[in-house]
Amino acid sequence: MGDALAKAVLFQAPSRPTASSHIVWDERPPGTPEGGVLRPFLWLQRPRALTTIIYFHGNAEDLMDVEPDLQEISDELGVNVLAVEYPGYGLLKGSKTPPKEKWSMSLCSRPSADSQEASIEGIDKAAIHALAYVITTRGIPGSQVVLFGRSLGSGTALRLAKYARERFHWSVGGVILQCPYISIKQIVSDYACSVASFLIPTYYDNMSTLRELCTACPAAMESKKFVPLLILHGEQDELIWSYHGHALYEEAKSHGHPAAEAVFAANATHNRWDLHEDIIRPVGKFLGRHLVKLEGRLVHSSGQNACFGPGGSPSTGRRGHQGRAFGSASCVPGRVACFGGGNLMSQLLAAESTDENRRFV
Repeated sequence: MGDALAKAVLFQAPSRPTASSHIVWDERPPGTPEGGVLRPFLWLQRPRALTTIIYFHGNAEDLMDVEPDLQEISDELGVNVLAVEYPGYGLLKGSKTPPKEKWSMSLCSRPSADSQEASIEGIDKAAIHALAYVITTRGIPGSQVVLFGRSLGSGTALRLAKYARERFHWSVGGVILQCPYISIKQIVSDYACSVASFLIPTYYDNMSTLRELCTACPAAMESKKFVPLLILHGEQDELIWSYHGHALYEEAKSHGHPAAEAVFAANATHNRWDLHEDIIRPVGKFLGRHLVKLEGRLVHSSGQNACFGPGGSPSTGRRGHQGRAFGSASCVPGRVACFGGGNLMSQLLAAESTDENRRFV
């Protein structure tokens, strides 16, 4: 009962159709993390930009809802943006195949296995796939990847940062959380009572994940113990009250996080933000402080020793294009494999409601 209730509240996909010229479909090679499944992403590319935001949207919306504002963020900050679609949402709602009239046979060779039902596991798999895509297919250095999660997506962003660190001793360039929550249980407790929250499974415990990111660090990563963190929350948020964001920020600071920042917009609600003042300006300052701005030609990686395995072509679906494997340069020195190939990989493989007048959601 609790699991069904939680899913009914958590996953509310919009009913609008999804279409965009910026949609790309990708399938990672079988035998690599989340390989063998074809998934759609929204890819907004800036010429010669390497800094890339991987964006996880909120509930009751899909890629088309967030595309206009993400395009503006990409243009003004000069960064690439890859937005992730969740199973059961948008192009993955009720259809197991991508639209054949828009894509070549090579891109339609395999249906999406995660297209029918939204789940934490399914969203996590899509998130890992997204990280693999930007590093191997788009040739982005891991240090230039920033995870941005809004509302529901804040849990996914934190879990992905933790996953990369725990499994591969590898760190992203930063994490941005907009309208984050302490946990799903705490949200239920806010609206009902603490007794009702016991009916909800432990979904997306952001406080616990953040605490582990601040304290549980592999010895090989001690010099990069803290991932730069930016928390954005509206003081007038009527869905996820702002004390959630304040609590997460204070938790990070209590563990001595030297690169934790927070901006609490005085007039912002859950769905109404000033895109430039409340989002673009603080994000731009955050990136300027914590990421070294690099420019270069986006290339496709090749070779089995690159993180996540061999790269691929976003236009033809073929794999093995020549190019520098940027991903491997982001791994801890001395490790034989990071996200693909080698014994490590074998062991790991075994083992909100929307608002029509919103400015940014």
